[in-house]
Amino acid sequence: MNTYEAMVLFDPTAGTDMGKLEEEVNRLMERCGAQTLMWGKWDERRLAYPIKRHKRAVYVLIYFKADADRITGLERDTQLSETILRCLVLRADHVSEEQMRESLGRAAQPASSEEDSGQEQRGEAEKTDAGQENKDASPAPDASQAVAETSSPAETSEQDET
Repeated sequence: MNTYEAMVLFDPTAGTDMGKLEEEVNRLMERCGAQTLMWGKWDERRLAYPIKRHKRAVYVLIYFKADADRITGLERDTQLSETILRCLVLRADHVSEEQMRESLGRAAQPASSEEDSGQEQRGEAEKTDAGQENKDASPAPDASQAVAETSSPAETSEQDET
């Protein structure tokens, strides 16, 4: 049996209830005969482009052990599921349990605190995104100053001629 990690994007309406997420994850793992090691809800985020007419999705990271020949069945089940928008399964034999815990560290386990922390994390992420946009915009004024500096010697030479 190999170790795998799966990033699953759930429909945001189904992803608000932790019980439904757990039920769907257990159903998927049971159908493919996998042993779930760890799993957790990351966050609900806006997608870069619509997937199945959804602009948002709930990200869930799952670490599990399964036979290699069972992965195609898992992928088929995720494609047929109405609550799952997209799934990516990667082999994770090189990932230690400590690294798994670190990557799932963002995921809050209790459902009540999870919603609160998710909103706080989204708020912080939006603040940092706005800060990055401002940082990205800052080089433009420097470039215009550089243009102004290159034109200033020409201006000085014109002043010298008069």
